[in-house]
Amino acid sequence: MLVPKHDLSSLSKLSDGDLIHEIRTFAGRIRGHAAFQDVGKHVPVAETFDSLAELLGQKSNAAKHGDKLMAEERDNTREEIFMKVTFACQHSVMFATYHKDPSLMDVGYDLSHRVYTTKPATASVPGQPTKVELKPGPKGSGIYYVLVNKVAGMGSLEVQFTENPNDESSWKSAERAYKCKVEMKGDLVKRYYIRARYHNSAGYGPWSSVVDIVLS
Repeated sequence: MLVPKHDLSSLSKLSDGDLIHEIRTFAGRIRGHAAFQDVGKHVPVAETFDSLAELLGQKSNAAKHGDKLMAEERDNTREEIFMKVTFACQHSVMFATYHKDPSLMDVGYDLSHRVYTTKPATASVPGQPTKVELKPGPKGSGIYYVLVNKVAGMGSLEVQFTENPNDESSWKSAERAYKCKVEMKGDLVKRYYIRARYHNSAGYGPWSSVVDIVLS
C-alpha cells in the first residue's frame, strides 16, 4: 500500500541552533493551516513547536557548559521534536486525504511515498569510532578540530573533553554535531583528552579510544 510521506531526513542532521530555527519556521507554516485548527490535544500545533524550540534552546545552552544531565535532556528534546514533526506531517496527510485535497499536505517538506510491510525495519546502535584525529587551528587561538571516521547508521556525534581522563565525572560534552569534523576551543598550554561516540534512534554507541592534544 502506497502512502504519502514527508521527507524529514534532513532534520536530524541540523545543529541545535539550526533545528530551533527550522522548528520555529515550521510553526509559522502550520499556524494558519486548515489541518491544525480546532484539533485535539493529540495533534501537535504551532504553539507546541514554539515551546519545543524554546526548550531546546535552554537545554542546548546548559549542555554547552558541561552539564551531562542537560546534554541528555537536550537529546531527548531533539527526539521529541522529530517525533512531533512526524506526527504533524502524518496528520496533514490524513486531513488532506479525508478532504480529498492534496494541497493540504503542503507543510514545507517534500512528499514521497512509502510502502507498508508486515516487518518494520529496526535500527541498531552505531559502531565505535575507529579513527579520532585532533588537528590544531591557528596558532595562539586555542582552536582545534576533532575529526572522526564515518560508520553505518552513525546518526549524531558526541564529543567529550577533559583534563583528567581518569576522573569519569570530569568529562564534559561539546554541542552535539552532525558532521565528522567538530571545532573546539580550549586554553593555551593545556593538555586536553578527547573521546567521541555516535548516537542514533537505537541509542548510544561505544566510546572511541581517548586521544590528547596540547594547545599552543
